[in-house]
Amino acid sequence: AYDERCATIDGDNRYLWRMNRMRLDAESVRDAVLSISGRIDLTMGGPSVRQFVEGKGVHETPVADYESFDVDSPAARRRSVYCFIFRTIPDPFMQTLDCPDASQWAPRRETSITALQALATLNDRLIIRQSEHVAQRLAREAGPDIGDQVRALYLLALSRPPEPDELSAVSRYAARHGMANAVRMLINSNAFMFVD
Repeated sequence: AYDERCATIDGDNRYLWRMNRMRLDAESVRDAVLSISGRIDLTMGGPSVRQFVEGKGVHETPVADYESFDVDSPAARRRSVYCFIFRTIPDPFMQTLDCPDASQWAPRRETSITALQALATLNDRLIIRQSEHVAQRLAREAGPDIGDQVRALYLLALSRPPEPDELSAVSRYAARHGMANAVRMLINSNAFMFVD
């Protein structure tokens, strides 16, 4: 919990009286979305999976088509640690979320916060499809009431119940635009994308 006395003494958190806010890395965002949809494959080990359609390139380098990949295939359900990474043709979604460039040494990860990340999280095909799966899961597990579904969504995605104003706003949004779109909004929220 936030402590006013500690904030007055050490507002910059140099003495580490609290955890600094931290954005989830690209792999954690992807895995968290798969987890709340209930569709993550937690199988340990095995070969890496290609989450793109590989085609013949002009020269030696093949073409990696991320847009044509079937986001409902079993390969899409594997944890991010098992994703095959093309060093010269990165996954655009993962790259937008600051996944390190596999063609370079990366002694530490860079973290940025950009409008492109929010747009990617709203419009990526995997996120859209998994949001639909989350909405189906909520209808199945919480029943037909939108308020109950929103409560279940907050518990799944944020591990806490919604505040009354959150429940009201998200329920109204879901009633108007559908639960899958409400899920996408919550996935794109600071509460989901950051740990503090």
